[in-house]
Amino acid sequence: MSKKKKQDELELYTQEQQELLDNHIEKYFGEINNFYQETNPEDVRIDIYVIPPTIEKRFYTLVTAGMGAHKMNVPKIYADEKLERSELVLCLPPNWNFEDENCGWPLHLLKMIAKLPIEKESWLSWGHSIDYGDPVSDETQFCAVMLIDSMFSIESTVCKLSDDDEVNFYQIVPLYRSEIDFKIKNGANNLIREFSKNSLMIADPDRSPVIDENFANIIDSYENHAQKVDDKELDTLDINAANHIAAFLKWCITHKMINEEFKNYFSEEIADIKSGKFDIRRFLINNLGGELTKDILTDEGVKFAEFYYDFYSGDDVDCYPGDVDKMALKYFGRERYESDEFHDEAYLFVPFDDNYIKNMYKYINKAYKKFRS
Repeated sequence: MSKKKKQDELELYTQEQQELLDNHIEKYFGEINNFYQETNPEDVRIDIYVIPPTIEKRFYTLVTAGMGAHKMNVPKIYADEKLERSELVLCLPPNWNFEDENCGWPLHLLKMIAKLPIEKESWLSWGHSIDYGDPVSDETQFCAVMLIDSMFSIESTVCKLSDDDEVNFYQIVPLYRSEIDFKIKNGANNLIREFSKNSLMIADPDRSPVIDENFANIIDSYENHAQKVDDKELDTLDINAANHIAAFLKWCITHKMINEEFKNYFSEEIADIKSGKFDIRRFLINNLGGELTKDILTDEGVKFAEFYYDFYSGDDVDCYPGDVDKMALKYFGRERYESDEFHDEAYLFVPFDDNYIKNMYKYINKAYKKFRS
């Protein structure tokens, strides 16, 4: 642990570096009309510039100035990437009241993050996250943060101090418990995909979590796929968004991968599904709320689903969502599969019938054999 430095021993930017930094901030983030200066600083002095909303940018922008005076302890493998210096960006709703003491937590949060590399002799960069365990303030349920590149422009992400020295600007994305848990399990890129651009950029404590609190139990959801039909105005029925989920569920029922409680509770419906009297897609939507969840499966079923039914597997790993797309490609052929007709969602257009179930079973059986080997 580094010893605390007195105020007259602070790590500071040179006057020339500070001018370059300030010019960069005003050029790419906006005109500074206020700032909060740290009193009695130790190690470094963290000032926070406040840039008010404008017609073009309807939010407050907070930018640290001082964190990058300290060169972080970056691993040697990244020595050539100029990651030693960084500053932080945090955007807030346009109605934010800085005079309200209950609204001061973003300033405190920025200072905590900015001091962390010195306190822990570590470093921060894109995709890194900090989990505080408890909410960062009584005024919000945010309990963690993630760093991504500044979202203002590509040019805003780096301020050159010299040919071989630069400061990186990282956007702070406050996270709820479900979001940080998801990020730890599935990675930063996959979490980012769940955000809209606006919710990713603006730290609004009134926003809803982008990850369901029960996400660890949910294998797949009809609603997520039906939303694509609406958003892209696809010429297909909403119920087709349940096709691939229903196929996997039916395989689980047929191969005794559902638990006794579920089987007993829905015994009549399951009998009708097996006989073909009840469309399993309707069962999924109406009886299960459109969600395929782990808690209806046997222990082996859960392990197999975790092994195979993974939206976040790499391209080189066999997974059910990938096999669903492979089946659509085989059904339509490459040219039609990649045509504008389907808007990259060809899997929603494959007819749901006995052949569909049969073809999907081939993929699932192959994966199950690999799972058991």
